[in-house]
Amino acid sequence: MLRKLEIQNYAIIDKLEIDFPTGLTIITGETGAGKSILLGALGLIMGKRADTKVLFDQERKCFVEATFAIADYQLHEYFAEEGLDYDDELIIRREIAPGGKSRAYINDSPVTLDILTTLTENLIDIHQQFDTLDIQKPVFQLRIIDALAGNKNVLDQYSNLYKDYRQTCQKLELLKEKNRNAQQEVEFLNFQIAEFDQADLKPNEQDELEMQLQKLTSAEDIIKNCSAIVQAVEEGENAILGQLQFISNQFGSIKNLDKNFSDIYDRLLSVREELMDISKDASRISDSTEYDAAAIETTTTRLNIINRLQKKHGVITMDDLLKTQAEIKDKLDKFGDLTSDIENLELEISKKERSLKDLAQVLSQARKKVIPSLEKDVHNLLTDLSMNHAYIKVQTGILSNFSNSGLDDISILFDCRKNGRNSQQSCK
Repeated sequence: MLRKLEIQNYAIIDKLEIDFPTGLTIITGETGAGKSILLGALGLIMGKRADTKVLFDQERKCFVEATFAIADYQLHEYFAEEGLDYDDELIIRREIAPGGKSRAYINDSPVTLDILTTLTENLIDIHQQFDTLDIQKPVFQLRIIDALAGNKNVLDQYSNLYKDYRQTCQKLELLKEKNRNAQQEVEFLNFQIAEFDQADLKPNEQDELEMQLQKLTSAEDIIKNCSAIVQAVEEGENAILGQLQFISNQFGSIKNLDKNFSDIYDRLLSVREELMDISKDASRISDSTEYDAAAIETTTTRLNIINRLQKKHGVITMDDLLKTQAEIKDKLDKFGDLTSDIENLELEISKKERSLKDLAQVLSQARKKVIPSLEKDVHNLLTDLSMNHAYIKVQTGILSNFSNSGLDDISILFDCRKNGRNSQQSCK
């Protein structure tokens, strides 16, 4: 119910406040008195668009504010769905700035014009010529029947339970979605773990493989350089071992003359022995080294596996790759199965559905009980208006799903039989 209307800087109004008492209020006046301006201001409250042409003073902001008492309108659910704070006293305000920018507020919370329009449809009825009346709306028709049936208390119980039921259903859907996402994530993690298990990574393996590959691809250089050592040390015309042997023999004739000479002689022999060992090792390496294409391919394939995993997981070193593997395993271990929680919610929803069905049946029985008297009383009123052949018929059906008012699908039809024949026109 509209309790107060405050208007500033709108059309021809500089400032106006109107308090509406309980009951019927009639505003009268001659043409041009400003009655339509009040309706225009209410139109802003109802979400209609406006521009700066409505400003009384183009330099000041215009605002219209309406206060409603809404305790009996059953709007708790709507406020909850839109994330708005509910209060039995509702304040709606529209502001229009000189620059043309418009703002809308519900209980000081900014809202869109669509929300404003939807909400005020339940609060304000402005009827003009050729307007469609609310009596044609099923929601309004059901409200009439509930009022006659005295369903307010039961309907309040049902509405509260239905709100809780909807919230539980939404919670279930979110949990199912979370579970589906979790299962997809688990499948992906298991796939990654399978890749790591198949790779069978070892610490320091990458460095060892790279060294091995370098050695395998350098086989020709290894043979060439080792052969050069053997040639220089003992096989060439001026082989180092031959020259050392000659020098040692020459120096051996004076080695006993002085201790220093003896030390030099021993060192020459030691060098000769070391060079002989070097030549033997070089010959052995040369003989055992060969170009192995299969080994090169195997080592390269193994390194490619490691490099691909590093690139895939955005790491560079082998240690980081092994650390990533451990992190994936740890993440997989933390995933829990939500099946039990889902089953518990489904049981809770089933209980709520049974309770809703019981309350819906109580509402339905009360509604059906008053329908015959409603049809009869309306016919009597139509007869008093000399519409002897006019009737209304309340058509009832059952909804497939719960609504915020139960399971009844109710429509009020109008029937007019002319000249005693069964010629009729019915409309919702």
